[in-house]
Amino acid sequence: MNNLFINDRALEYMKKAIESEKASAMRIFKSGGGCYNQFEFTPVKKALTGDVTFWQGGIAVHIEKEIVQNTGSISIKFNEHKGLLIKFE
Repeated sequence: MNNLFINDRALEYMKKAIESEKASAMRIFKSGGGCYNQFEFTPVKKALTGDVTFWQGGIAVHIEKEIVQNTGSISIKFNEHKGLLIKFE
């Protein structure tokens, strides 16, 4: 993975989530099981082993190693009705 893009509204939303959870960063990872991939985006206190950390707008974003290895870029936007939208390319 080469690029992480986060728009300003998403950064503000993430900063509030980090503060409310008394965390230090956000983490993107795969969860669940079965046929469909489910991705989670949650405030965390630290990265897990193998996570790759990107900094954007003063926020650390820890991304699971498997996602980094299989993705060219990630774009994160905020939508008033849907919340955070994550696009993997």
